[in-house]
This record gives sequence, C-alpha cells and structure tokens, in this order.
Amino acid sequence: MLKQYENRDFKLLQSWVTDAELLFQFAGTDFHYPITEQQLTVYKEKNPDRHFYIGYYDNQAAAFGEIIPQSDAAFRLGRLIVGNPSLRGQGLGYRFVKDLVNECKETFHAKVVDLFVWEENHPAIRCYQKAGFSFTDEPGFFLQYNDKQFTIHKMSLRVI
Repeated sequence: MLKQYENRDFKLLQSWVTDAELLFQFAGTDFHYPITEQQLTVYKEKNPDRHFYIGYYDNQAAAFGEIIPQSDAAFRLGRLIVGNPSLRGQGLGYRFVKDLVNECKETFHAKVVDLFVWEENHPAIRCYQKAGFSFTDEPGFFLQYNDKQFTIHKMSLRVI
C-alpha cells in the first residue's frame, strides 16, 4: 500500500540511509551524508511537482520512492529504496515498484514510466525487469563518487 510521504516520515527515511555510499546509490548527487530534513525540504521546494511515497507492507513501512513528471504522459521513478536491510530480497521492492507504476497509471495517466539504475546493482535490475521494465537504447551516463565511476542506464515500461 502506498502512502504519501509526510514530513513526520523523515526520521524513518533517515534511519534507512545508513552511510554515504547508500545515500549516493539512493539519491545520486542531490544530497550529502547524513541526509537532513533541511536537504529534503530544499529539494522538495525546488521540485514541487514531484511526489514522494512510503510503501507499507504487512502494516510496516518498508520502502521510499519518488514519482517525477517528465513530459507527454511520461513519468520517472526515483529515489527508490527498500529501507530496512532485513526486508530486502523478499519481493517488497517488486511490490513497491508495481504500486508506484500503478499510481503513475491511475493518478497521473502515465503512458510510459522510466527509471535509472546503476549497472552494478543486479538485485535492482532483476526487480525492475520482473516488474516489466527493460533497458532502453539510450547510452548510459556516468556519475563520479569517491573516485569511483558509476555507469547509469535508463529502463522503461510502457503502461497500457
């Protein structure tokens, strides 16, 4: 079940982002560790059209994600994380992604949903492929973090 993120959910999100590399994987270069309420507030003010969600499964907050409007009924999922490491690998990411795609379709009338993924994040890639996403033909791009280069690829899903 999806619930719109509220400011009171910040402590939960903060507890999930436990180190700088995880924050980079989760949020790219938009935030620095440790994530603060102020950083998120500034980000939300700069991007008022973006929608933040918490995924609840078995009455437990389990995931965070963002829906980002693009153009022509296209949306992008971003900032995806299954929070508690003990909940990872149990299919909650798949359920959360499917719920976000459904939200894009039902609420925003999306025809296409995209996302970006680090090419080394094999569990995420498998999750997204299981949810129906496939890699686009667009060339990847690179992000630099702590003298390490991360190759990022775009995946897409046509929503029917």
